[in-house]
Amino acid sequence: MSRFTFARSLLVATSCALALAAAGCSSKTAASAEDDITVSGTVTGQKHDAGATDTGPGPGEIGASCAKDDDCNSFACDSGLCAKSCAANADCGTGSECITTTGFNAFCHKISHPEGLGLACYMDQACPGNDTCFGDPGSTHTVCTASCKDGRDCPASMECVLDPSDASGKSNHCRPREFCSSCVTDEQCGEGQVCADHGLGARFCTKLCDPGSFECPRYADCTEVEGRNVCTHRSQTCVGDGTTCQPCSDNKCDDSGDFQCLVFRQSGESFCTPTCTAKADCGSGYNCTKVSADGTKRCVPTTNHCVGKLSELYKKGDIFEDYAMLGRVDTNGDGKLTDEEPKLIKLSDFADKQVIGITISAGWCGPCQAESKTFKATLDKYGAKAQIFQILIEDQNAGGGHIDLDFSLTWIKQLGVVGASGIDPDGTPDKWNVPGTIPLNILIDAKTRKILEKMNGTDAGGWEALFAKYIK
Repeated sequence: MSRFTFARSLLVATSCALALAAAGCSSKTAASAEDDITVSGTVTGQKHDAGATDTGPGPGEIGASCAKDDDCNSFACDSGLCAKSCAANADCGTGSECITTTGFNAFCHKISHPEGLGLACYMDQACPGNDTCFGDPGSTHTVCTASCKDGRDCPASMECVLDPSDASGKSNHCRPREFCSSCVTDEQCGEGQVCADHGLGARFCTKLCDPGSFECPRYADCTEVEGRNVCTHRSQTCVGDGTTCQPCSDNKCDDSGDFQCLVFRQSGESFCTPTCTAKADCGSGYNCTKVSADGTKRCVPTTNHCVGKLSELYKKGDIFEDYAMLGRVDTNGDGKLTDEEPKLIKLSDFADKQVIGITISAGWCGPCQAESKTFKATLDKYGAKAQIFQILIEDQNAGGGHIDLDFSLTWIKQLGVVGASGIDPDGTPDKWNVPGTIPLNILIDAKTRKILEKMNGTDAGGWEALFAKYIK
C-alpha cells in the first residue's frame, strides 16, 4: 500500500538560539515600595523609590516601542512593543504564553487565540465557535484549528503552517507540533515530546527514547543529545538543501516552485521531489508516480525511502509507540461492543492490565476472521489482566479496500468481536510489517509497551495460550 500524501504539519527553522533579554526597567511616582506593571501581557514586579520619576523603558528594553525584532534586546517585537524572552510558560505570567514565530527565539505573548484550538475532532468534525476541523474525516489526527498569520495566532503547542500555494494566506492553519517541527522549549512540543538540537544549530520537536529499541520514526535513530537520548533524523537535520530526496517539512524545497515536500506513507519520511511526466524525467532509482487527485506526477524513489537503510520493523524487545485507533471498547462491562459508541482508543488506556495483544486484521482475511471469533472465550478467562486490541486495515476487498467505522461495526456483529476493535484510516500499521502477512500479532507488556512476542498468526492455542505464558 504505497500511498503518498502532501506534508502539511511540519514547520522547521534552519537555526535557533534562545536570546536572554536584559531586564526591563520601568518606574512611576508612587508612595508604595513595589508595584506590578503589566507590559504586553507580561507581569513583572519592580521596586521603586518613593518620588521616582517615570522615564519609561529604555531602547530595546521590555515594553519599549519597536518596529522590528532587531530593535529589541530580546529580538522579539510583539505588537509594536519589545517582548520578554522566556524559556517556559511559567516565565510569562497569567494570560500569556511562551511562543516562537521564527524558531530562533521565544518570547512572552498575550494569549489571543480562540479557545478549543488543538482539540480532537475525529468523530463529529465539530469544533467550538468558528474553529475548523482540519484533516481527513475519520483520521485520528484531525484537530480543531483556525487561520493564522504566524505563531501569535496559535497556542504555544501549535505552529502556523504555511501553504505556499495560496498567496492570500487564507489557507494557513494552526497545527500541533510533531516530530521535526521547529521549537525553542519543550513545552511547545506537546505531551510526550521534547525540544532538542538535531544538528547544525537547529532545534526540533522529538521524543525521548531508549538506545537499541525501535521507538523512533523509521528514518531516525536514538542518539544522545544535550545529555538525553532523543530521536534524531538520520540525515542529521530535518531540512535539507531543497533538492531531490532531501528532508523537508513545510512544503518548502527549492525556490523554483517545481519541487514539493511529500510524505511517503509507508516510511513516514518527508522528502523533496520534482514534477515529472515520465520515468525518463527522474533518472535512475526513481519512478514518475501520480501523487495527487489532480493527476500531478512526481519523482518518487523506487526504494520507498530517501535516507540510508531504514531501521528494522518492530521486533521482540522493542518499545511500542502509544498507538491510537478509532473504534469501540467495552466501557459498560456488558461483554459486548455493539452498544458502544466509537471513540479514540490508545494502548495506554489499558496500562492497568498486564499484557495487550495487538492484532492487525483485514476483512478479506480468513485466518483473521477465525481468530476474531476466539476473542470472547479468551477475554472471559483473562480479561481482568489482558486486553485484545484489534486494528482493521482493509474491508472485504483484498489489496486496499476502503475501511470505515461502519464496516468495523459489521465485523464486530458478524464475528462477535470483543475487547477493543477499530480502524486506522491513517495507515500507520503499513510500516509495522511487510504487506501480505496478516494477521500480524504483537504481544506487549501493558505498562512499558515492550514487545514480548511478534508473529503472523498465533501459535497453537491462539491468544489464550500466549496470555497464559506471560500473565502472572
